[in-house]
Amino acid sequence: MRKLSLLLLLASLLHSCERFAPAPDETKAPRSEANNSPAPTVESPNEAPDTVEDRTALVSFPEDDSFLPKDWKTEPISAQIAPIASADIPKAKEIMETALAKYPSPLLGRFLNKVRIVGSLRFYDVGYGGTYMANAREVVLVYRSSFDDRGFEQRFHHEFSSLLLKKNESRFEDSRWHEANVSSFVYRAAGVIEEQSGEKSEATQVLEDEQKKTGGSGSNLLKLDPELMTQGFLTAYNQVSLEQDLNETAAHLFTNPDIWEYCRDHKRIDHKVDVLIDFYRTLDPALDRIYFRQITLPAQP
Repeated sequence: MRKLSLLLLLASLLHSCERFAPAPDETKAPRSEANNSPAPTVESPNEAPDTVEDRTALVSFPEDDSFLPKDWKTEPISAQIAPIASADIPKAKEIMETALAKYPSPLLGRFLNKVRIVGSLRFYDVGYGGTYMANAREVVLVYRSSFDDRGFEQRFHHEFSSLLLKKNESRFEDSRWHEANVSSFVYRAAGVIEEQSGEKSEATQVLEDEQKKTGGSGSNLLKLDPELMTQGFLTAYNQVSLEQDLNETAAHLFTNPDIWEYCRDHKRIDHKVDVLIDFYRTLDPALDRIYFRQITLPAQP
């Protein structure tokens, strides 16, 4: 049975200081690692991308679905893509240059082969906004001109954090992460990596339930929630699984200057940020707390 984990991409753009998200009718995609996923690539590192040109070379804009695993294209997944509009390519490249520049070149060389950007992506007949293929070391994202820059960048960090976790699960201190949650709390999906139960992951079920309840895209799941922060969760979606909790924390750690205010005000958030940074430090020691503070400094006028 295929194991395909969902990454919910915000479908309604919430123009507020709380959320920097892509535009309407986009939901974040099932992030995938499956028994029948693409054949594993050799785990030798790529040449480290040292320049802007090298990093940009990691980004491609496929015209068809030939890069997707064949079994994703059959039921029940029934994957479909549409290519990105040519007019949207320059902006998507610009945002990805910003995102990729935040990672040390050796880390990218070891763990990322390609970022594929399309105009739309569907799984289970639902519109999605991103997925990853851990064996192939690839991230797939949806971009359109209506998307918010920071929201699109956050989707990359969200997806890439899953790929890094999948490849380095033994380095992640999951028991320490759980210490930040109240003792009675249980994620809807068990384990560190969210695996599929039946045809759809728990995250997919959560998204579908929210869409049916509200008639919308499920965007409220990703709205920053001060009340949930007291319990150690940035959003309602963080409560689905440890993996989704880590993903959304990573998305804000790489992009949101307010993450440090959340850490100051909420010890449980601060604890998780510490665990996450320690995980990144095992991949490259340069990724320490000082570094993350520097990359999230507000732009100077």
